[in-house]
Amino acid sequence: MRAIRLLLLIPAVAALSGCVAAALPVLATTVMTGDAVRDGKVTVQKDAVAPAADAATPPAAPNYTEQFVAAAMFAADRAGTGQSVVPDPAAEDADTLVRGCSESQQPALLVDLDPGAAALRPQVATLSAPQGLAPALAVARGKGLTIAWTSVLDEAEAPLVRNALAASGLDPAGRDVLLLTRDPAESKTDRRDAALSEYCFVAMIGDQRGDFDELMDYLRDSDGPSPFDPLFGNGWFELPPPLIARADVPTTQPVAPMATPEENP
Repeated sequence: MRAIRLLLLIPAVAALSGCVAAALPVLATTVMTGDAVRDGKVTVQKDAVAPAADAATPPAAPNYTEQFVAAAMFAADRAGTGQSVVPDPAAEDADTLVRGCSESQQPALLVDLDPGAAALRPQVATLSAPQGLAPALAVARGKGLTIAWTSVLDEAEAPLVRNALAASGLDPAGRDVLLLTRDPAESKTDRRDAALSEYCFVAMIGDQRGDFDELMDYLRDSDGPSPFDPLFGNGWFELPPPLIARADVPTTQPVAPMATPEENP
């Protein structure tokens, strides 16, 4: 019934244009060895080879500061409005698409940790954060928002997750909320909804559509229009995953667990 009600709602379309690029060839010249006799002496001209072009400089990593800060500012502006960005299972039209919030709920920004359809794996690689996310989270905390992190990882992985967040600079104080699954049958949507008794999620960041609600994974056309289209860029922010594995810098030793504050609600 939840899916039927929510799927009765809206579409959207976008178009892109192409571009043309040109290339300039690089030439190299070699001067062959030759012998010359002058004043009875033989002189040898050395091979002369044009210097090789410098190796191409790798492109700079994309900077998403503006987009991450926009998400944080949206969350700050929405706090106190009495509206979350969590779909309402009882929704019957676009005007009642999301759940309301009470004064007892703490406004929070929810960030999905899992890259794509996989689970975060903090134990196998050094993790780094995309540019712009740490300062955006600092802005959100400064506005009085709680930062909540969610993943399909089991709660037993909490020490490793906290270590990764601290080491990457995303949660240096180790005070953010972790919403990890409590049993194999629990989905991230279930875990989020269970936390609604304490938190009002006024913005969400994920790197794929299903991060915002599991219903998105059950659409017939995963890239087609959905009833939630009005929320993208307006509470739902599709951005790179917050912790990116650098496989070339493996973790060689287990990380000692940090002292953790009070965990999940």
